[in-house]
Parts: sequence; C-alpha cells; structure tokens
Amino acid sequence: MELAMPKVSGTYPLYEYVDILNRAFHDASPSNASYNNQVAQHTSIGSKAFALQFGASFAGLTEDELSAKILGNLGVLPNTGLQTAVKEYLVSVGKANVGIVALQLGDILSRLEDATGDMAVYKAAAVAWNAELEASFAYSVNPANVVSSPAGPLGDFGKTVSLTSGDDAITSAQTTPWGDTILAPLNGTLSSTDAIDGGFGIDTLKATLAADVVVAPMLKSVEKVLITAGAGVEFSATGATGLTDLKVDAAAGPATFSGVGLATTVGIQNSGPGGALTVKFAGTGGPADSAQVVFADAMGNDEIIVADIETLNVNSAAGTLAAITTNQARITAAQAEKIVIGGGQALTTTVTGGKVAVVDASAIFRAKLDLTLAGTQGVSIALNSQAAHKVTLGAGADTVSIIGLAGLSAQNMDLSTAATLAASAIEVIGFVSGTDRVQLASASIAAKAAPGSSELASIAASSSLLAAATLAATTAGANKAIAFRYGADTYILVNDGAAALGENDSLVKLAGVTALADASWTSV
Repeated sequence: MELAMPKVSGTYPLYEYVDILNRAFHDASPSNASYNNQVAQHTSIGSKAFALQFGASFAGLTEDELSAKILGNLGVLPNTGLQTAVKEYLVSVGKANVGIVALQLGDILSRLEDATGDMAVYKAAAVAWNAELEASFAYSVNPANVVSSPAGPLGDFGKTVSLTSGDDAITSAQTTPWGDTILAPLNGTLSSTDAIDGGFGIDTLKATLAADVVVAPMLKSVEKVLITAGAGVEFSATGATGLTDLKVDAAAGPATFSGVGLATTVGIQNSGPGGALTVKFAGTGGPADSAQVVFADAMGNDEIIVADIETLNVNSAAGTLAAITTNQARITAAQAEKIVIGGGQALTTTVTGGKVAVVDASAIFRAKLDLTLAGTQGVSIALNSQAAHKVTLGAGADTVSIIGLAGLSAQNMDLSTAATLAASAIEVIGFVSGTDRVQLASASIAAKAAPGSSELASIAASSSLLAAATLAATTAGANKAIAFRYGADTYILVNDGAAALGENDSLVKLAGVTALADASWTSV
C-alpha cells in the first residue's frame, strides 16, 4: 500500500523528520556526529526512503509492539483504543511502512496544541511533544554532545561533583558526556593545586573564593566558570584549556581575572555589592585584538576594566532576576578604539577610553541604551531607533548616526501627552552645534525640510512639545525631517509617509541646543 508522506512544518522543517523518527523509535536524541550523518542521508535519499530505512531496523517487532513503542514514546499512552487502531493500521498498510507511520503520527500530534472537541484530550501531549522535538534538535546540533542522550525526557543529564579542601584531581572518568557541574561552595575548596578534567559536554565550575586570594587551578574541558568572589580575589585562567565563559557572580568587591584567552567571554552577573572587575587577557599585543564581555543583572556598582584590547564587544543580556530590567555597569578600556554594544537588555554605562573612536550600538535589540562618554576625544556613535536611547557626548567633535528612523523597526512614539512624547525621543546631551554632527537615516528617505523663520517661530511658540511636534510635522510634510527649537532644546522630527504627526514618526532631542547650524545635521 502506498502511503502519503506528511508535510511536517515545525520550527526546523528540514530536520524535523529526523527528530521525529529518533524520538518516536528510540525516545532519545542522537549525538551531533550521528545527527549530521542522518540529516545528510535524509537529504541524499529523500524523506520517504529515509523513513522506510529507519523503520526497517524494527522489522522484528509485531504490529502491536510497534504501536505500543511509538505511541508510548509520543506520550499518548495509556489509550487502549488508540493503540489498537494504530496496530490495525500497521496490519493494513504493512509494517514495512512503520517509518512513514511514525512520521504521520508525530506530525499529527504536533498539530494538536489547539485541538478542540474529541481531539482536545491530546492538547497536553502535543505541547510536550513539540517541546521534546525542539529540545531534541537543540541537543543534536550541539557539537559538544558526542554521544546520544539517555532514553527518556531531555534535560540535564550531567552530574554534580563537589571539590574538597584537599588537592582534588577530577578526571573525565568521574564526569559524564552531558554537561556536569563542579562545585566549590566553600572558601578554600578551589585551589591552585586542583586539577579538573570535565571531559565531554558543556561543564560548569561554580566556586566561592575568599577575599585577597589568588587561585590558578588546572582546568581541562571545563567550559564555564562562575566565581563568587570576595574583595581582592584573582582567578588565573593560565592553566585552563577549553574555557569559553568566565564570569564573576555576586562579587563582594574588586576582582581580577588574569591569563584569559581572547576566545573566552568574560562577564559580570548578579553583581550584588559589585566592584571593578579587571580583566587581563593573554595573547594580546597585536594591532587588532578583540574581546567579548557580557553583563547580566549588573546593578550599578560594577565596572569592567580591560587593557590591550582594540575592539571590545559588549553584550547586555537578561539575567535570572526578573526585577532587574537594566544592566548598569561602567566600561574602562584604555586601548580600545572601537566599542560594539549589543544584546537585548537595557544598558546604562559610561565608556572611558582616550583612544575610543567608534561606539557601535546599532545592534542592541529593542532595548534602551543610556551611554555616557568620558575621556574621549571625538567619537562616531551608531544607534538604532528601536528605543529612546540617551547619549552624553564627550570632548572633541562627535558624530551621532541614527538609523531606521520613521520606519517599521523604529520605536513607536507615544502621542498621549507631551510628557509621553518627550519620553519617546532619542536624546543627545552635550551636543555642540558647529562642532558635533548628527546623521539621520530613515526608512522613508526623509530629506531636510526648509521652513521659514516665521514657521519656526510659530512652532517655538507652541503651548507644549506635543503641539510643537504636531505643527512641525505638517510644516515639514511627508517624508521630511525638520529641525525646530522648543523651550531650551532643539528637536529634529523625522516624518514618515504621512504629513500629520503619527506614532511611526521619530523624534531626536538635542538637549540644551538653542540654535542648530544647518551643517551640523543631515538626513537621508
């Protein structure tokens, strides 16, 4: 009997056939290497042939056993009626087609999250099944997973290993391939005489260190290290191989990371009392060294000090504390020429560096940046228009470039009141007309409007910022940008394709600027 192939349409459609078959037959997920081979074979011979071949290895089971295996792994048993129906279906189509039947059943179940009527009983199973497929994909595409997952629900398969106050020697024989946690929760349990081999998987060392100690353990295949540090702690990574992520966690004061490889991301999380984290990278000295730092739940007392790095990439990330919606941390980078800021969490920061020439924050995703420049001598700053950013300029001639204004990706302006409109503006502080420049790029290619002096005077005399912006929009017209003064500040309104003021327009505030030279701003 010729069976039709289901049209699987999950998050990862090219690979979901492979995920369904592995979970339906084995209730497990293959290693990364095995998964890549299966995907390549699936691509080579086609979905139908692959499914038939996959199911052929179960030819020794009866139709009833196959029905029980597949439905059990799909999470819909006990259900005597369903199990019997699938058994009879296999008898009808021939169990040589069991691979296709497994795909059909997995596909049907994946579509029942919003089922109604008689099929509503499968809603919970559908949710769990789709989550299982997502987790299976994530497991198998991770190169660190060199063996198949254990049968059963996907989760944290690793073990926890605790260090002692003595000299610990942890070998890969004492760990698992699925990501282990090595704990040194007490002062003195992590020392320079410890040697830890995490083996396969993404392994994490969590250590608490007393104040004013220097610790340099030998670490092999321990990918993540979290240090809860007393004041004055120094953690040396000179003996670490395979370290990708090194963070200070809830520091009680200043701390130092030394001997850190350039491929290791360094960060501050759950900062608590906080303090300055000085990072000494190894392997620097070239003309274009680059490093990565991350903030997560940084609470305002934090500073990261980095030397000998020309390009510093900063990721502002969400942490585990729901109450912390904005990271607050200072960045000091004496040799940095370029600072790149990204991530999806709001960030308040002061960047200090006499050589900083570029700050690129165009990739921060729908999160507000409050940036202050200190000790700089002329910086080009790139911003997107996805949030009401605030930038305080430094000395020298600065250029602020803002992209995506008055477009679908721009933050909507809140026109409810003058106050909400003001809060929607991107604000530039310390702007000096004739010295600094602002460059505006809009989705609608907004050319500069040329209002007359009487029109500008009427806008300036408006009763509120909302009234002024409303009049400025109609004065400028569609797809135009207009600079106008209101109160003690100058504003630039970028209009979209409609002449009237709307939420899709964008507003830039140049705080304290009472007169803006025409050469100090451009709009394209």
